[in-house]
Amino acid sequence: MFTRDISAGNPGRGPAPPVRAVLDTNILVAYALLGDAAARRHQAIRRCVERVRGDRGLVGSTETLAELAEVLMRPTFDRYADAGNRRRFVDAIAAETTLVAPAPVGRLCRDPEDDMFLAAAVGGAVPWLVTVDRQLLSVRRAGDTRVLRPERFLDALA
Repeated sequence: MFTRDISAGNPGRGPAPPVRAVLDTNILVAYALLGDAAARRHQAIRRCVERVRGDRGLVGSTETLAELAEVLMRPTFDRYADAGNRRRFVDAIAAETTLVAPAPVGRLCRDPEDDMFLAAAVGGAVPWLVTVDRQLLSVRRAGDTRVLRPERFLDALA
């Protein structure tokens, strides 16, 4: 269920440059639960996660990984995927993620719990933070990190 084709596909233009990004929990949860017959509107999330994973560019902190595990393992998601598959996904993401020390960014977001993603992105000198969270999107930029929706992220890479 969680294996995907990770080819970046850039025909005729040579290899695409490697991409490093912090992916918000909502992006990774949506990706984990999409299944193979995802609606068209979810294709941007799929392509976004696959591009970053394919480039081995996942960046996060112990806090962001803890939140992913806590959220994805909620019984609410049992109807989408069994707990064993969700745990394997969390473990795979944890193994693929480059852990960074969060930067002291203070309070940047209206939701203080979202600041951990901005802190990880700035601490890891990551150019991208991808999310669909309105609170995070309203920040737009933290240091050199741009905060974008999956569609805008993919456009920026094109």
